[in-house]
This record gives sequence, structure tokens and C-alpha cells, in this order.
Amino acid sequence: MENISALTKAEEDMKYATRFVKPILGVVGAWPVSSSSSSFSKILTRIEHILTYFLFLLLMVPTLMHVFLKETNNKIRLKLMGPIINCSMQFCAYTILLCRANEIQNGLNVIKQDWITATEENRLIFRSKAKIARRVVLTVAITMYGGGLCYRTVLPLLKGTIVTPGNVTIRPLPCPSYFVILDEQKSPNYEILFVLQVMAGFVIYAVISGSCGLSALFVLHACSMLSILVDKMKALVDTRDMSDTMVQRRIMDIVEHQTKIKGFLKNIETITQYVCLSEMICGTSLVCLVGYYIVMEWENNNATAVLIYSTIQISCTFSVFILCYIGQLLVDENRIVGQASYMINWYYLSRKHMRSLILIIAMSNYPMKLMAGKMVEMSLATFTDVMKMSMGYLNILRNVI
Repeated sequence: MENISALTKAEEDMKYATRFVKPILGVVGAWPVSSSSSSFSKILTRIEHILTYFLFLLLMVPTLMHVFLKETNNKIRLKLMGPIINCSMQFCAYTILLCRANEIQNGLNVIKQDWITATEENRLIFRSKAKIARRVVLTVAITMYGGGLCYRTVLPLLKGTIVTPGNVTIRPLPCPSYFVILDEQKSPNYEILFVLQVMAGFVIYAVISGSCGLSALFVLHACSMLSILVDKMKALVDTRDMSDTMVQRRIMDIVEHQTKIKGFLKNIETITQYVCLSEMICGTSLVCLVGYYIVMEWENNNATAVLIYSTIQISCTFSVFILCYIGQLLVDENRIVGQASYMINWYYLSRKHMRSLILIIAMSNYPMKLMAGKMVEMSLATFTDVMKMSMGYLNILRNVI
């Protein structure tokens, strides 16, 4: 009965932790499907993959063709590079998530197993970190969908129909496109393309929100495991009259827990390193470009466009900040573990057990960090560098174009 109760609680806690990230990634088929799932679920997931890639390509390819084959104004070309870069980077991030489905499933299995074996005190730690992860994915989703959908619906509709000097009527699409054998201005072509481009926006924002939420879920669970490790270290010498067997068991438990954390963090690195890299490249580019769009619309006295672009700017900045923030949380927790390893009352132990602490201290002072492509450490210092770099590129754009 106790095992059934623990399993039920673990399933409820997993639902609580993945309440927002699972449906967001599930919409685009990026949530891993277990081997025990029905054939219908697997087929439905494959269909979602095909539709998602179709929407990505429908947005990227015609817009690129419009930029290089049809558009001649450099400022308008630059204005279209933002959506193209965003779509391209999320295309890469989505592909990485699909390729790492097994690693994601392994990480979820570790989290579930931790929930099953957790004591009530540890469950509170896990739940507090899961609450932060829920808030992260919810906030990212609200900001991304709020700014992005306004950009894809409100802006083109506010422009209305445009009549060129050649007496040609043009109805703006969310992303101007060029089709060699298709006239996008005729009905129902225009209406279908408009809806499909809005749907492509949904897919892009789902990938951004889902990847940030998944990273937050894994990293914050690792932070919970590190907090529990600190408690285990403090409990190692909480009593002076412990038997040698009890001390050995506690040391063994600490080493096993450290090894488990290292393996879990290694799995996280495999999943997130290139996702973080694509988000950093995308965030740096978009903060720069959207800032330039705001300056352009401000000079044109277009208050509505300035407001919408400002919302997008906040969304892009926040998505980069979130990844850097959770990376900073991991760095801080590792530092706490390192301090706890050599601040415990080790002098209460026998010489034999003191020597056993050398390995624990060495492992505790070799922290694992959230990296972007094994090149950039995700931390608040990195976020500051990204903002400085983006503003520097923005100044170059203002002077050159």
C-alpha cells in the first residue's frame, strides 16, 4: 500500500511539475512518447512533426525568396531578417529536441523516480523548485504569445490594403512572401496563407516556450538534488556518537547521490547545450534587430508599431534572461555544495572517515554548469554581455543603414 501511495503521489507531482511545459511541447510533438504508448499516439505525433516542419518551411523559404528576389529596399530587407532568423533558430531548436527525445525521457524518468523515493522533506524541496519552473514557462509563454501574435495579426491588419503607384492593390501578410507559381494576393490564397503564417507563429512560440520550460524543469530539479546533497552532508556529522557502520552508510549515500547528480547534469547538458546556443544566437540577433525596428517606427511616428515591437523586445530579452537566470541558479547551488563540503564538522570523524571526505570535497568543488554549445556559460554575467553586444550591433546598424 505504501508503494502504491508513493507512486500515486509521484504521478501527481509529475503532473504538477509538467502542467504547462507538457501541453506546449505536446502541440508540436516534441514531448517524448513512451514505448508503451498506443500506435495511434505515435502516428499522431509523427503527423505533428510533419505539420510543424511544413509550417517552419512555409514561413522561411517564401520569405527568403521575397527578401533576395523581389525586395530592393535594404531597410525592408533588414526588417524581414528578424522573423527569418527567429524561425531558423527555432527550426534548429525543434530538431534538437526531437533528436534528444530519448535523453529527455531519461531525464523525466529520473525526476519521477526521485519523486517516488523522496521523503516528505525532500518532496517540499522538489515542489518548491517545480513551482519556480512552472512560473518560468508560464511567463515566457504569455510574453512570447502576447507580443508575437500582435506582430502577426495586429500589425498587418492595421496597415490595411496598399495601392502601389502602378495601381496594384496589396494586402499585407504577417511575413511578406514570394511564390513563383502562386499569386499570394488572390483569394482564397491570401486568407489561407495568412492563417498558415499565424499558425507558424504559434509553432515558433511553442518551441521557444517549451525549450525554456524544459530547461527550467531539468535545471531546477538538479538544484533540488544539490540542496538535498547539502542536507546529507550536514547530517553526516550531526551526532558525535554514531557507529562506524552508520558513518560509512552515510558517506556511501552521499557519494551515490553525488554520482547521480553528475549523471543527471550530464544528461541535461546533452539536451540543452545546443538549444541554449540557438536561443543565445537568436536572442542576441533579435534584441538588436527589434531595437532597430523600434527606432524606425519611432521616426515614422507609428505608436502602435512601437508598442508591439517593444512587447516583442521584452519577450526576446526575457527568454534570454530566463536561460541565464536558471544557469546562475545552478552555479549558486554548486557553490553552496562546495562550501558545505569543507565547512562540515569533519573533525568529529575518525581518521579513516576523514580520508573518505577527500573524494566528496573534490567532487563538490568541480561544479557542472549550464553551457551554450560548450562555449558560453549561462549566467547573469553572460546575460549582461549579450545585452551589451546587442546594443553595440544596434549602434552599428543605425550608422550603416
